[in-house]
Amino acid sequence: MSSVTALKASLPLDRLRGGGGFARDPRFAGLFRSPATEPATAAAPEPDPVAEAYRKGFEDGRAEAEAHAAEREREADAQRAAIELSFARFDAASADALRERLRQTVLALCEDAILPLALDAQGLAARVEKAVGMLQRAQDERRVLLHPEDLALIRDRLPSDLELVADPAIERGGLRIDSDDGGIDDGPKQWRRILAEAFGEC
Repeated sequence: MSSVTALKASLPLDRLRGGGGFARDPRFAGLFRSPATEPATAAAPEPDPVAEAYRKGFEDGRAEAEAHAAEREREADAQRAAIELSFARFDAASADALRERLRQTVLALCEDAILPLALDAQGLAARVEKAVGMLQRAQDERRVLLHPEDLALIRDRLPSDLELVADPAIERGGLRIDSDDGGIDDGPKQWRRILAEAFGEC
């Protein structure tokens, strides 16, 4: 019997064919570990509290700024809407009312400017003489009606041939001259009427 034949005879071929295979050596058991038995991965590092606080503060600040900007935009929209509504309501009647208020204001300013001139004694005397000179005939009887306080101021400044009459119905600074040809009125009342007519044509 040859040596090969003797080796085959000594080996348990039936056991080898049966799938028993080789036994694992405990020294190399780590090389054949299944994935399920792999050690767990290392835990994630703890977040940096300073960086986390900075991130949160930045996000909160941005949100607050956006909310503030949105609020200001809403207020601006409301103001624009109010202005547009005001212009829409500014119709012809409103324009007429505004025009009348402006006219009255200008008239009041003009009256404040001319009233001192009407009460000036020298100016009043000059107006009396000018009004008397406007009458057509020198032989006409001419009566000059003045407010009593004005008459006391200018009596000595007027020609002696004039008939001067104190009349409380005449306003301060005004005068009226009566004659056979009619009469002449002058004073703040007439000035206001002239101004009102002039502004009424504007």
